[in-house]
Amino acid sequence: MDKRVLFVNEAPENFLITAMEKSLQNAGYEIIFAQPHPKEIKAMSHLPDIFLVYLDGDETRYNATLTFFETLKKEDANRHLFLIGNPIDIENSYRIIDKDLITKAFQRPVNTSDLITQLDVACSGYSIDATDGGVQRGFTGSEDASKKTIMIVDDDTSFLRSMQTSLSKKFNVYITNSGLNAVDFLKERRVDLILLDYEMPILSGLETFRILRSEQMTMNIPVIFLTSKDDKKIVMRVLEGKPENYLLKPISPSILTQTVEDFFAKQALGLNKKAVDPRIPIELELIEEEKENEQAEENQ
Repeated sequence: MDKRVLFVNEAPENFLITAMEKSLQNAGYEIIFAQPHPKEIKAMSHLPDIFLVYLDGDETRYNATLTFFETLKKEDANRHLFLIGNPIDIENSYRIIDKDLITKAFQRPVNTSDLITQLDVACSGYSIDATDGGVQRGFTGSEDASKKTIMIVDDDTSFLRSMQTSLSKKFNVYITNSGLNAVDFLKERRVDLILLDYEMPILSGLETFRILRSEQMTMNIPVIFLTSKDDKKIVMRVLEGKPENYLLKPISPSILTQTVEDFFAKQALGLNKKAVDPRIPIELELIEEEKENEQAEENQ
């Protein structure tokens, strides 16, 4: 998907919109402004796949445009519609267009960095499911209260599916291919363990981990990293955050399931200790020692 955005608003010369335009341009986006007139928009050649509607003033003037965008979205699921407005305007727009067809709605004043991040995700081709934040469940109905709940975050869809199939036999499992989706989801729901891929686009596993550790709701959720990298510097960076474990891929579903079972068994007995996959050719003690030596050199 190209980085062109159709920006719909009655007054594009508005100071706030002009500032937003500059920020989006600095992020590599081409902004095409349009009035909320469906006929004029329809007459444009080569419409962008990203529509951004800034609801301002009389929101009813945008109704016909929203209906038109709803039709375009239904014709092509790869298109994305973003809304910006006050809570009342956004809620009223849901009477005109199916809420599930809106990629993301931002309340004014919008955080431009958050907007750019969501646009980047849309351009990357990764799914953003408006109904559940891009997070899928590996079970039907409600969570089984007798089971532990796990979230798997990995951009490898085939890996996600295989691990979901295996782990769902014994745990409540949620899966997502985006660190952003995981962060948003976990602001509202608690899980008992996160299996987090190190290498992901847009928001890496390490960046996701740091965000989770900075939030009150998620700072104490245990995290096990999954990665195909055994580079010493990467391991050191990961271990600085003190995850519960660091496992190398490829890893079979049966071994991962056993690892998770062992983790919860030890947790119940209070025996869990920070660890790394024994296949990684670096001992934790040596890493810590090297870090101390590097710190000492920097202080000299």
